[in-house]
Amino acid sequence: MKQKGFTLIELLVVIAIIGMLASIVLVSLGPARAKARDARRVADVRQMSTALEIEGADSPEALVGCTIADAPVNSCTSCVGCAVNNTIQDFVNFADPSVGVAGTACNSTSTATCQYSISQADGDPGATTGDYSICFFLEQGSGDLLAGKNAIKTNGVFVKASCP
Repeated sequence: MKQKGFTLIELLVVIAIIGMLASIVLVSLGPARAKARDARRVADVRQMSTALEIEGADSPEALVGCTIADAPVNSCTSCVGCAVNNTIQDFVNFADPSVGVAGTACNSTSTATCQYSISQADGDPGATTGDYSICFFLEQGSGDLLAGKNAIKTNGVFVKASCP
């Protein structure tokens, strides 16, 4: 009489193969996740730059709440002379996808992911809607931007591998 079914060895071989395939898939997803976070970072800073350009279209206005050099952008609450429902107040919702709102603000010495920061284009404190530089850190790079520190400056100009 023959028994139907799988032997213990056959089951162990199948489980081992499934485990190896799962580990290969998980390892290959790491860079894809980093690229997705980088794409979000670039979209975030573009959106912030656009908001600053819109608010400063008539005349440059000083930002409120983020007056120090390399200030976290989520500390910006408004701008002097901006409308009551201005887009700057939405900056509190922007956070680096890796470090969140509690992360350290990016600066010229950052070597890892960090919170978006804002200064004047030359790095001085007191960014305005007409003179700003938003610093951010990319894990893998995105498009023409390199991995590491990058910035978007007045008029939406990206600066590769640099923060003020």
